[in-house]
Amino acid sequence: MKNISASTVNSQQLWDFYYKRRVEVDLKKWYAKYRSIFLFLFSFGMGASAMFLLASADSRQDELQILPNTNAIAMSTAEELPELSAETLYSEIVNQGIAYPKVVLAQGQLESALLTAGSSKKTNNLFGMRFPSVRPTTAIGIYLQGKDSIIYGTQKELRKYLKRPTYAVYAHWTDAVADYKMWQDFSFKARSKYIDFLSRVYATAPNYAEEIRKMVD
Repeated sequence: MKNISASTVNSQQLWDFYYKRRVEVDLKKWYAKYRSIFLFLFSFGMGASAMFLLASADSRQDELQILPNTNAIAMSTAEELPELSAETLYSEIVNQGIAYPKVVLAQGQLESALLTAGSSKKTNNLFGMRFPSVRPTTAIGIYLQGKDSIIYGTQKELRKYLKRPTYAVYAHWTDAVADYKMWQDFSFKARSKYIDFLSRVYATAPNYAEEIRKMVD
């Protein structure tokens, strides 16, 4: 550092030199003492900023994520997928063992505008099925009608979207038929209702329904 003689400077210059030197020394001591804390806070701030930017990017891309649905049940393979028509739809309904197949065929035609609706083609959802939050399903994602977008994922991952108007998305239209069968078995209990019907209008024995159930269960 350059030496300064008191005889060559006035008192103000000397005070300025002393004051600046004192501040410089104090800052060096303060930095040496708190250096580790300063570096930690700096690193933490940079990390937090990076995480915030990544989270913002993830939220903007949330509806573009494609995730596997580990809850999906036996989706169709590409080698054996039939083209959609009224005949193949009815055949698939019958093969799935769905109750009242002609009624379900009419429902599929009504919901999909005779199998031509754009949303049905985009989602392979012929019956206007909602994405289920609990029961087993072949659905692999949901369709957000208001945003015209599809989000793929598991039931757990997609549950947060189910408060909105959402529809199930399938890999192929045959998976929609299989899911209808799951819904029918889960919700309608057709066999049980038919046994009760027989007990009411066909049988005279008081335990008729119970005996039938024992034989078929």
